Parts: sequence; structure tokens; C-alpha cells
Amino acid sequence: MARNGATVASLASLAGVVAALSCCLPLGTLLMAAGSAGASLFSERLRPWLLAFSVASLVFAFVQTYVRQRCDFRTRRLRTVLLWFSTLVVVGMLAAPRYVSSLAAGRLPAFTASGELHPFDATEFQRAFQAAAGAPRLVVLLSPT
Repeated sequence: MARNGATVASLASLAGVVAALSCCLPLGTLLMAAGSAGASLFSERLRPWLLAFSVASLVFAFVQTYVRQRCDFRTRRLRTVLLWFSTLVVVGMLAAPRYVSSLAAGRLPAFTASGELHPFDATEFQRAFQAAAGAPRLVVLLSPT
């Protein structure tokens, strides 16, 4: 029991450090973002191996749960639901990785932009703006910085 308390205390102190860095020190947030970007570049090369490991782990879990019946899945419903949810995520990442990653990023893939930039023509913009004089108009200026 004391070992669990030490683990929880360590995780709580780590969470406190992360919260303090992200709240009070923008540099800490920047460093964490840079670190996760570097980790994503490294893990991108490992993606096929990690997916194979995920599939192997799920096969092992299903064998332990349903074939050997080592886990009592009738009384441990949360574990069974987590097993099926992780299976759904792994199968989704294998079948449609861009779709699942868009959903994980909080965007609906059907409504993504085409990614095509059009050159800005000021005279065409003014003509279209003046032509819509009877309708409500809203101009939004976005900067990349």
C-alpha cells in the first residue's frame, strides 16, 4: 500500500510541475512542444513496428480473456470495454490512419480545407465587397505570426 502512495505522490508532483510550467512559464510549454515534436519525428519511423506490437498485444489480450479465460470478463466490464475500445482504435488506425488522426485532433475529416491557396487580388476583392453592399459583410484578416 505504501508503494502505491509513493507512485501517486510522484505522479502528482510531476503533474504539478507540468501545470506550473504551462501556467507561469511559456518557455516550459514551448520546450514540451518541441520535445513532443521531436518525439513524433522519431516515432514516425517506428510506426509500423508499434502498430505490429499493438496488434500482437491485442491478440494476446483476447487469447487470455476469451480462449484461456484467465480474465473474468463478465465481472470486469470496464476491462472488457477498454479491450474492445483499444481494438477499435488500433483497427481504425490500420484501416484509415488520416481519418482517425483527424478525429483525435478534434476536426471532422469531411470538413477539412482543400489545402489550396489562391492568390489575393485586391481589385477583385473590392469589386465583390462593393457588390454585396445590401448584405451583411465581414472581413477577417489572419496573420501567420
